[in-house]
Amino acid sequence: MLHRFAILAAVGVLGVGLTLTGGVAGAPSALAEPPPGADAIDSYPLAEGNFTSPTDFYHVFFKTPDGRHCGIGPNGGPIGCDAVPADAPPGTNQTVVEYGGTPAVYRFSENPTFTRDVDVLPEGHRLTNWGATCGVGYQGTVTCRGYGGHGFVLAANYGVLW
Repeated sequence: MLHRFAILAAVGVLGVGLTLTGGVAGAPSALAEPPPGADAIDSYPLAEGNFTSPTDFYHVFFKTPDGRHCGIGPNGGPIGCDAVPADAPPGTNQTVVEYGGTPAVYRFSENPTFTRDVDVLPEGHRLTNWGATCGVGYQGTVTCRGYGGHGFVLAANYGVLW
């Protein structure tokens, strides 16, 4: 009886690991669709300010009120932030939607990709660049959506990828 219990417990733990991580322990999987409320950024007004860099052709960059740096590249990307939430896999430092309409990912980069000396994007405002949009919501939560409908929500304590 004890042996049967140990096997069931092991299968239960394995099943939880597969369910929470999409089959790979420690690597979160992307959702198929945006989470409820992600489209709220479409109702935000466009922000005014300095969100460009003279050395980055057609890119748009912003800082969040709490100091994270993000950007939207032209023609579909990359779109992302030089930041990850507290629940991101260890060793990652960027949240990114790449070119080609693939789901968002957490990744490691030796150099910041989205950090520029630009203005803060205020809470309740958005930026749009060639069909991609990022907005800053409640308590500095960043929501970005690119081509193909893929994107991410980045808060201090959690992230959602799709």
